[in-house]
Amino acid sequence: MMPNKTIYVAEDDLPLYERAQALTGGNLSSAVARALRRYVEVEEAQGRGFDEVSVRVGPAGSQRRKRFFGVRLVRWQHVLAGSRTVEVFAVYRTQGGRYAVHRQVQPDWDGMADPQWWFDVENWKGLNPRKGNVADDGRRAGEASLDVYDTLAELEPHVPPELFLELRRDGDAPPIEDLDI
Repeated sequence: MMPNKTIYVAEDDLPLYERAQALTGGNLSSAVARALRRYVEVEEAQGRGFDEVSVRVGPAGSQRRKRFFGVRLVRWQHVLAGSRTVEVFAVYRTQGGRYAVHRQVQPDWDGMADPQWWFDVENWKGLNPRKGNVADDGRRAGEASLDVYDTLAELEPHVPPELFLELRRDGDAPPIEDLDI
């Protein structure tokens, strides 16, 4: 026998409950349980000092979104050699204690601030990420990836040395410090 819980719904909220019931094929209990699971997951992660992180991954024009809970440890960027593109890294410590590395390649908007940039027709390629600049190693503006590593040692060979030094300096700090003030 299933236990029963009675939920009292304000009249103004009734259309919301009816819509949720319709979306779950008539099973309002399923909709409420899913919503409560998600609510508890978010609140517990935030209570431990983690933020919900949402990133885009994949090639330009067909990216998907990935979501996880983590604390950003470092954000770092540099201009890719031989191109007008910037590689941007964000490294997170996940709630599972792993390291997530989000890497994006994007046009070098700062480089475009130079008025002379606009007179070189080759530079205009970078304005369309699908056909844009290609770095020496084949990466295109608009690409993004998310890779997860169990340890900093596993992560090290996959990021530039300067980024890893920054991460080593800041990455061992606790995600949050609670103050009793």
